[in-house]
Amino acid sequence: MVAAVIFLLVGVALWVAAGVVLFFRGRTKGKASAMAAVETSGAADVASLAPGSPVEVKGTLRCEAPLESEMAGEACAYYSSRVIREYIRQDRDDDNDVGSDRRSETISHSERFAPFHVEDATGRVAVDAEGAEIDAREVMDRFERHTDGASVTIAGATINLGGGERTIGFRYAESVLPVDAPVYVLGAVGEDGSIGAPAGDEEKRFVVSYRSEEALGAQIGKDARLLGFVAAGLAVGGLVFAAVGVAGLAGIIQFT
Repeated sequence: MVAAVIFLLVGVALWVAAGVVLFFRGRTKGKASAMAAVETSGAADVASLAPGSPVEVKGTLRCEAPLESEMAGEACAYYSSRVIREYIRQDRDDDNDVGSDRRSETISHSERFAPFHVEDATGRVAVDAEGAEIDAREVMDRFERHTDGASVTIAGATINLGGGERTIGFRYAESVLPVDAPVYVLGAVGEDGSIGAPAGDEEKRFVVSYRSEEALGAQIGKDARLLGFVAAGLAVGGLVFAAVGVAGLAGIIQFT
């Protein structure tokens, strides 16, 4: 009976997971719909639009006081830097057999923004990207193996090793919005004529990307299709597990 209940619970858990994946698929498709619904405006024309109006601009990112990214040292208006520990953890199953699996944890994450302008043939418009869905260009993805020791300090964080865990190494990942490079912005017109986050409307999106609208749209389409396949697989798996569990419970009830 216990096995049948476990199969049924696993089936329900897989259905819940499928629902979560479908939610994120809907969010992803919503971004594509928001991008398609707004026509591109000239940078100099944004100030003439009503505050709160959705707006889309394309041009070159200009930043008067650029940041320097922590890892790659890139001049940028935004960067996200992560240090990720990858490790092996020993586990014991129900039969007390020792196994291991590879896991990871983010031990340091730094994210910074700088105000910037989008410049095109008509002029320029200010953008405050805080709160945006940032599609940044990857400038670093480096993995360094760790030699065994009692502890290690990375990015100011000290990690005590041991307790059944073995650190494999550390991954250094960084993405940026580079200056003097193409940028795509979808947001809302602010009271001062700049572009920022929409207020109080979840249907409106705030997106800043180093890619063109076409390239970003293609990537969003791929992501939505992949999430659809994952959701379908989880739903089918949930159906199989639930069917086995229900059949097991039915057999037990009939036998008793």
